[in-house]
Amino acid sequence: MIETNVTNNYLKTQLNELEKHYILHEDDLDFEVLSDENEEVKIIPLFTDADEFYKYYPSDSKYAPLPNEISVYTSIVNEYDLDGCAFNPASSEFILEKELFDAIILDDEFEIDEDAEDYSAEEMYDISQKTTNDSLVEFIRSDNDSFEELMLLLAESLLFNLAVSGSDLSQYAVDNIISKEDAGDFSICFTGDEDNHFGMLFTSVDAMRQTMDDEDENYYYYQINLFDDFLEFILLNDMDGIIINPGLDDYFITREYLLEAYHGLTYNNPGFNRAADYAFIL
Repeated sequence: MIETNVTNNYLKTQLNELEKHYILHEDDLDFEVLSDENEEVKIIPLFTDADEFYKYYPSDSKYAPLPNEISVYTSIVNEYDLDGCAFNPASSEFILEKELFDAIILDDEFEIDEDAEDYSAEEMYDISQKTTNDSLVEFIRSDNDSFEELMLLLAESLLFNLAVSGSDLSQYAVDNIISKEDAGDFSICFTGDEDNHFGMLFTSVDAMRQTMDDEDENYYYYQINLFDDFLEFILLNDMDGIIINPGLDDYFITREYLLEAYHGLTYNNPGFNRAADYAFIL
């Protein structure tokens, strides 16, 4: 069993020493940089929404929230040799270091397009069959304990959860796709005991197949998981955390660390908005 630990990296230990220090001018836009008094640590504050922005800046501030692609901030961090960025500094201590900025490369197949139409059930099924999340698998099988890197990888990954039924839902399947319009709502699988309850996530269809018990009397199917929604469900239902690839890697992330991640990076690809409406044959 593996449990993640928060890394006491240099940036994180210096967070409380950072103050508003100086301003970068970039294409007629001003970006404030946080720095300690010796300028040994320099990071840029970023915000996930306007509410978080105004928790940090007063309403009469000369600054205003302006949405940009992450590539804009990647360029600024590299061009001005900054140490990274702090997400929602008024609410959390989630810091993304410079080397992780350089690792932000989303698969073209999953790039976020706010104007994109929802994927069809057939497209989602095809994508799920090809997804392997190799970078995440490599991380959870390594000795790396960087919480920030784990959260970044989770945000970039397309994960899967199991749905369970006491009856065979294959009668509703068309080309391995089951719609809840035909079969009704799907029940999500969890694991644990009387005292501990964990949500289960998988990195690939193959990882699910490797852990299936042929003698189990229930019927299992899989869904594409919307990680943000899943994380919120775990926390609101007072569950104890999640397990990635249970029965295979058994990688635990406890509730304590999920709470810390809750105000960090998010990844909401609008193409998967209807993912919860479908389950797929394993």
